[in-house]
Amino acid sequence: GKVNCKNMKQDCPVPACPRATLLPGHCCHTCPKEKSPAPRFDTFEYFQDKEDDLDKPYNDRSYLSSEGLVRDDARTEFVALLTSGPEPWRPTSSAVAKARFTLLRSSLLFSISYERLGRPSRVRFSDPEGNVLFEHPVQKSAAPEDGMLCGMWRTVSKANVQLLRGEQLRVSLITRAQPSGEVHGHILKHRALFAETFGAILTSLDPLHLGAGGMAMLTLSDTENNLHFILMARGLLEPGARESPWVPLRVRILHQGQTLREVHTNITVEDPDFAEVLSDLSAQELQLLVQGQLRIAAETEGRHARQLAGTITTRRSCDTIQSVLCGADALLPTKTGAVGSAKLALHENGTLEYQVQVVGTASEVVGITLETKPRRKSKRNILFDITPSYKDGLGWGAWQSPSARDAHMLLQNELFLNVATKDWAEGELRGQIISLPYSGLLARY
Repeated sequence: GKVNCKNMKQDCPVPACPRATLLPGHCCHTCPKEKSPAPRFDTFEYFQDKEDDLDKPYNDRSYLSSEGLVRDDARTEFVALLTSGPEPWRPTSSAVAKARFTLLRSSLLFSISYERLGRPSRVRFSDPEGNVLFEHPVQKSAAPEDGMLCGMWRTVSKANVQLLRGEQLRVSLITRAQPSGEVHGHILKHRALFAETFGAILTSLDPLHLGAGGMAMLTLSDTENNLHFILMARGLLEPGARESPWVPLRVRILHQGQTLREVHTNITVEDPDFAEVLSDLSAQELQLLVQGQLRIAAETEGRHARQLAGTITTRRSCDTIQSVLCGADALLPTKTGAVGSAKLALHENGTLEYQVQVVGTASEVVGITLETKPRRKSKRNILFDITPSYKDGLGWGAWQSPSARDAHMLLQNELFLNVATKDWAEGELRGQIISLPYSGLLARY
């Protein structure tokens, strides 16, 4: 999506009272009866600026915007940053985890990636008083890759849904070493979630610095090569260890230790999160981004300097990237009875693995292509030709070099598969590639 950003912290007025407080979800300190300013990140407008005009002879039945898919009334996205501590837990670990949650009707689906942590045995959900509401046992098979786990909390009660929507639920990862929970975090709503296509987990460069960690959510602009990111961090600042409420923060984008981009800001203990836009990324920077070769580092300056860093990769999730191909969704609709399906996987090094199956076509398949939505003037826009890997109804292989823009569009549900045959040169079958929420097939309840 397109993102408009403004750093509100620099524009905060000086409170007129001696005991101003920072209310939850706000940028600026306010007096007790003072009217509150705009909520934090309220100036971040995440919206899809889609080109909805297909070339008129073409069928637009198949197109579902990512905005429509994500902003379904029955579906809400949440996120949590899990670290060891703060109170009431004393930091005992340098582990960090990032959790994404999808509330789909009464089920809470989650994808959790973690670093510096042994394999968790359970995922625990608790209320503000520490009462355990639900525990999900983690099975070895319930992970698509190392450092990640998937699960589902079925039939969440209305009372617990209210706690979730009110940002009152906590999530903890239980390990053998820490049966009370090694890392913990509040589950929050965040407007950046539906636009996120790249992400990072940040850990402390000092392994003895316990309880510190962060995560970054990043996305590209729809039409420009601007990289928008929001950084959430814990443990960068120590309460009482500062002479001023504002502490300088430096954020860098690095490749093999070399700084490519650098921004500076000020943060506080009460509000250590930071948002910024990196403009006009070069072709090389974009390629390094999609290949997982860029790192993001955040460090405070001064006597109590601390640093967090992590590798930026394409968004990690337990969702299934798939497509259903049918004649009704073809650019020129067909009724031949042919059908097809596809399953795709986007790896952290930017490689896109695919498997496409087609049956029942009226004539020989002559082309299978990965495309964007057709534009009015240029019509079909082919990104990658799968045809050479197709034989006897099955095409499988890997696209080794998609661009950052291609990966972004894939994760925003903006790409399509098109199957052309001898009788239907423009396509007998077509389907939009969509990320479906984790189904729970790998989970145990």
